[in-house]
Amino acid sequence: MKRERILKSTSVWLLTGIVFLSLQLKSQEGYRVNLKVTGNADSMLLITSYYGSKIKITDTASRQPDGSFLMEGKNHLPGGIYMAVTPAKSKLFEFVVGEQQNFTLQTDTADYAKNMVVEGSEENRVFYEYLLYNESIYQKNRDLSEDLKHETDSLIIKKLRSEMDSLNTRSIDYKLTIIDQYPDLFVSRLFNAMREIEIPDSITSGADSSAAFTYYKSHYWDYFDLSDSTMLRTPVIANKLNQYFEQVVFFHPDSVVSAIDLLIAKARPNYEMVSFLVWHFMSEYQNPKYMGFDKIFVHLVDVYFTKEPIQNTTPSVMEMLTKRANIVRPLLLGEPAPNMILIDTTEKLTSLYSLKAKYTLVLFWDYDCGICKREIAELKKLYAENQLGMEVFAVSVNGDLAKWKKAINDHQMPWINVNGTRSATPDFHDLYDIHGTPVLYLLDSDKRIVAKRIGAEQIPDLIRSLE
Repeated sequence: MKRERILKSTSVWLLTGIVFLSLQLKSQEGYRVNLKVTGNADSMLLITSYYGSKIKITDTASRQPDGSFLMEGKNHLPGGIYMAVTPAKSKLFEFVVGEQQNFTLQTDTADYAKNMVVEGSEENRVFYEYLLYNESIYQKNRDLSEDLKHETDSLIIKKLRSEMDSLNTRSIDYKLTIIDQYPDLFVSRLFNAMREIEIPDSITSGADSSAAFTYYKSHYWDYFDLSDSTMLRTPVIANKLNQYFEQVVFFHPDSVVSAIDLLIAKARPNYEMVSFLVWHFMSEYQNPKYMGFDKIFVHLVDVYFTKEPIQNTTPSVMEMLTKRANIVRPLLLGEPAPNMILIDTTEKLTSLYSLKAKYTLVLFWDYDCGICKREIAELKKLYAENQLGMEVFAVSVNGDLAKWKKAINDHQMPWINVNGTRSATPDFHDLYDIHGTPVLYLLDSDKRIVAKRIGAEQIPDLIRSLE
């Protein structure tokens, strides 16, 4: 009986221990960050974080009776760089959220970084030591730069530049030391992501002048783990992406598409990072600045949005994207232009495809549009010279046939004139995505789109480049 009671009590103890352990583990899943800021009189602080190129509010820290600010929650905060911000949107200081999410930061308004005391967070201790070291390097570098501005002696200039190079090397070495000593910290991953690619001397000194760029491009993402979503909550990713697409990727829609697919593949299987990248590129190319880059928008819809779940894509957003892609897709450069069969000035149906010319310019115009009149005047000069092998198919958007014909006579428009409101084919607004005038499409001899939404003055150079 005694043995039985002992076994039973032991079982109860084990069960209690398991329950206690599970409760303890559950409590560790949350976060508790205490911010003590001497000299701050706000009733609360906003806690924000980076998110790509944006700043988002993630939490608030309420003022406690002892004057500190507390933020806490039941679930772990995603890792990254966070900021304590006043209700008036003034940033006080940054701090790091990593694996350790129960810590205290104590400072004052005299100098947030210099007077920061960290308790319970190795991440923030290392982070603030780096900030102070980096500030000292910055100040020394600034002083040397000032001296350099006013120096004329070549030997002293050389010495000052050497000292500046040495400071830069020391800064890099400091970050590399942290990476080596604390490989498991978020701060180390952050510093690694900031590293520049070093091109071997054997390549830079070689005969092939393009080899260095090729190496740099192929190794650009070596130190940046795109599958690590904590990088979203840093300013590094936005800068890295912008530099890559502005300076590394060849400026052509096909090259951009290939680069996008490469980066999204590197981000897998991280759902948050894949979603971020897809939306990042969508914001860049939904309304592209350059002709032909709408191909990227269609690619994003066809390959990603319609094939896999992407964060923040509601049914209404999905419907809007697919509808827009369906309009744009037939109008991409290289695609056959949609045919239009419209009445001409004799009220006979005329097909766009009936025109036989080396190039066909489709002009959508409005007789009440001042810009259209200027475009027509420019086109008449090109048409009269007749050196481009170009025919014009001018589509009026106005329904009043009498005013349309009068405008043609007033402007002495010598080409094929048709009226878009009298059609044997679908509405030209939908076929050619027309929401205003003037709009010009340039087609080749096979009626494929070679340029669109251009100005008349651009046509000679475009045709010369095509030939």
